[in-house]
Amino acid sequence: MTRRTRMEIAVYPLGTGSPDISEHVSRIVKILDRCDLLYEVTTMGTLVEGPVDELFSLARKLHDSVFSDPVERIVTVIKIDDTRGGG
Repeated sequence: MTRRTRMEIAVYPLGTGSPDISEHVSRIVKILDRCDLLYEVTTMGTLVEGPVDELFSLARKLHDSVFSDPVERIVTVIKIDDTRGGG
């Protein structure tokens, strides 16, 4: 059985007091660099490919990482494309 799982994730910090989110993006990219999964940062979010359990774990890390800054709220949008073929 062939399984291919992709995730698109976007983490939006709200109530930061500034429209500049470069520090948040930088922190997220550092986490992605350490995760050993294939990823691509786009203007609308980040695409990541890997085992589904690792993707969900990574999503939690990315979401939680933004709370290390003074933010009022975080909205995280996740899309999962999980293809199971074969048989």
